[in-house]
Amino acid sequence: MIEYIGKCIVVNENGKKILVIGDLHIGYEASLNASGIFVTRTLVEESLKDIEEIYAKTGEVNKVILLGDLKHTFGRILKEEWDGIRELINLLRKISKKIIVIKGNHDVLTDIIADKIGFEVKEYYIEGENAFIHGDKDFNEIWEKNVKNIILGHIHPAVNISDSTKTEKYKCFLEGEYKKKKIFVVPSFISANEGTDPRDFEADLPWNVNLNKFKVIVIGENLKNFDFGKLENIK
Repeated sequence: MIEYIGKCIVVNENGKKILVIGDLHIGYEASLNASGIFVTRTLVEESLKDIEEIYAKTGEVNKVILLGDLKHTFGRILKEEWDGIRELINLLRKISKKIIVIKGNHDVLTDIIADKIGFEVKEYYIEGENAFIHGDKDFNEIWEKNVKNIILGHIHPAVNISDSTKTEKYKCFLEGEYKKKKIFVVPSFISANEGTDPRDFEADLPWNVNLNKFKVIVIGENLKNFDFGKLENIK
């Protein structure tokens, strides 16, 4: 069973709970500062606060899986990334003794941090009927017949919703089917931007998936989520 909780999902597999968290991009603000764009650095604190709220609802879980792009910069490790990831892992250890990071396209050097701080980094992970990937690469193993659900991040889904006077964007999950597998796309956890509406760009996924046919689960306040039906029907 898969349950939506705020920006996360909880997978219940044979009596075990797995908390799944999307792209965090720790170091995003420091990267902007280094390029000459000044922004205040509050994203890590905001993310930790959001995780604390989710923990208050889920309690301890058997595993925490981060769906990749844990850090933001590609060719180096910023001090802010070291510090932010250390704070994050210390918090997650209160939630679960098992922490797995799926390697994303931004995680070129994340293995170095993992060796120092102590968490697992994997290209993909399979637990029972569930396969966890970042979403930028395909793996033959996730298409084995025992896998029923594929859970990924990477494309930061959000949806534009309009009324007669304005348009607003909301982070969302996408839920659909592809090649007889259930596909769950998890939104980015970072609060710096809402994400991108799949109708506005060609999704950077390893498969030719028609996301317009996917169901949209919009993230509301107080960890509530709302089923808005298929993406193609949202105005």
